Amino acid sequence: MARQKAGDKLTDIRLATVAEVVEVGSSAASINAIAKRAGLAVGTLYRYHANKDALLRSVYLAIKSDIHRALMTSTEDELTSGRKIRAMWFALLDYACQRPQDFLFTEVMMNAALLSSHEVDQVNAMSEDLLVIIRTAIADNTLRPGTVGAINTLLVAPAMQLARQSAVSGNALDKERAEEIFALCWRAVAV
Repeated sequence: MARQKAGDKLTDIRLATVAEVVEVGSSAASINAIAKRAGLAVGTLYRYHANKDALLRSVYLAIKSDIHRALMTSTEDELTSGRKIRAMWFALLDYACQRPQDFLFTEVMMNAALLSSHEVDQVNAMSEDLLVIIRTAIADNTLRPGTVGAINTLLVAPAMQLARQSAVSGNALDKERAEEIFALCWRAVAV
């Protein structure tokens, strides 16, 4: 049998880590179980990650970067701040539908206090990119005056709930329901 390339091993490790954490939680997940899921020796995982926490952080940051990239890419062809916000909202839902395990992994890991201060800064920088779009929308009178945090919560919470429901159920997103919920959220925050 041909040897796997290192890139294949990293993908296998990521997939196994996501599956294990989604199934049993971050605390109960073990290097042994992840290695078994990946079809690799435990020592192989340690060649790539110093310990379980480093593995979990690495996978979490990779997925957060994937989500961030999906959201930011969705805005590239949009000219107005309102269209950018809408594009990001639906990009989050699309990501959860296309990659439900990854989405659920971030949900589980969000409450695990594993990130170093440098890694927290990385996640905060990604969040800041999104908040800039909201600030711009407030400044150009697309959104009502208000704190960026409050507006962000009003927009993000329903999208996260829909994404979570779709990811957990394994059912396709009800596009009409998503459109209705976005329209209601938009009416709450738009000028």
